[in-house]
Amino acid sequence: MLKKIVLLFICQGFVFAGIALAQNVNPTIIDATELENAQKERERIFNELIEEPTNMDNLFKYANLSILVGDLEAAVGVFEQMLIYDEELPRIRLELGVLYYRLSAFSTAKTYLESVKRYDPPAQVIENVENFLSAITDSERIFKFNSVIGTSVTHSSNGNSGLDAEIINIAGYPFLVSPDTRQQPDISRSLSYTLSINHDLKHPRGDTARYILSLSDTKQDEFKRFDLQAMVFSASRQYNLSADEGSLFTSPSIAPSFSAFKVFLDGEGLLTSSKLATTFSGVLNQKTSAAIEVFLDERDFLGSDTKSGRMQGFTLSGNRFIEKYEANAQIKYGYDNFNANIDSENYGQHAFQISASRTMYLSILQIVGVDPLFREGWRVAANLTHRRKNHASGTEIFALRKDRVNSFQLSASRAISECWVSNFSYRYNKSKSTVDLFNIKNKQINMDFSYVCLNN
Repeated sequence: MLKKIVLLFICQGFVFAGIALAQNVNPTIIDATELENAQKERERIFNELIEEPTNMDNLFKYANLSILVGDLEAAVGVFEQMLIYDEELPRIRLELGVLYYRLSAFSTAKTYLESVKRYDPPAQVIENVENFLSAITDSERIFKFNSVIGTSVTHSSNGNSGLDAEIINIAGYPFLVSPDTRQQPDISRSLSYTLSINHDLKHPRGDTARYILSLSDTKQDEFKRFDLQAMVFSASRQYNLSADEGSLFTSPSIAPSFSAFKVFLDGEGLLTSSKLATTFSGVLNQKTSAAIEVFLDERDFLGSDTKSGRMQGFTLSGNRFIEKYEANAQIKYGYDNFNANIDSENYGQHAFQISASRTMYLSILQIVGVDPLFREGWRVAANLTHRRKNHASGTEIFALRKDRVNSFQLSASRAISECWVSNFSYRYNKSKSTVDLFNIKNKQINMDFSYVCLNN
């Protein structure tokens, strides 16, 4: 009779749902073979539980395997069953609190976490409980604020945006380029502040909104006329949609947004922008996601009405996790069309980008004597970009203009303390145009340090 009652509790504990490979969250096991082995082991232990349903070791193993394969509800059911057998199990109460937290059942999570303290657990357990209670308090806040202060130093081989030629052709005639207008190196220093506000809308679908304000100031050492200041504001709302059975996407969402910025050149207004965009994104499988964005951007070049106009376009992107290299890869294609107040400024532009990133150990730092502790945990990223811009018409001076721009960037970032994050990057950019005046290339080396603990 006891066995029948226990088996009933097992069924109510979502164990059968677990055997059916139910998933409430993504599995923590990425490798397909390892995931299949974990599922088989879970089924084997389940069969043993049918014969010996009160075996606490097997119940614990089954619950942990359920967590690994992403079936948190099955794990919850088993852990709650274990408390029926023995209510003085602070570790199980802690596990339940964590699981309910992951399922966003914060009230129930609090109840279990607070109950752990009644059983005089070790100090480390108490610390874990307090950390999760703090995380729950943070998760229940409607508005979450995050501020970042950044500072950077950049060396540019072409700090004055000068020409990479001694002679250029204008209107079919060769002209000697003055040494003052040829490319010259410079160093710039910048200071930035970014405020990000995440707004939990308390919607059943988990919809959120986000607001961002960013300010930056960049000073050149030599070419002061290229000092830049920028102000950026954006607001977006994410609608989490329901995926129909058999749908191509899981976790689909649509996010309309508005953004605006103003750029100053040496203290004088240069450009303003007001952009409306909508992004649709979704997950194709555990390793792949995709998104499409469409946008409309009104741009005003202050003091130059002929260059002002409207830009519209779209961007397609796909992301994939590559198991073999433990790397994230992205491919992106975008097209935008700019309609200005003068035909020669109208253009269509195609952009292609391939990028990849992974966390790795930088053994190269041994050459400069960096401590082994600081050679680990670097996030290294690389991207290649190719842009093709075709103008609608030429001018009386310049022929029809077509630009080809190739860029390569390599960066490495790492937290250097609890509050400071470092980033080092190298960027090469080369523009090849049918109009010699726009043949420009530049190499940049950048060091950036950000302080992220303003809200702590």
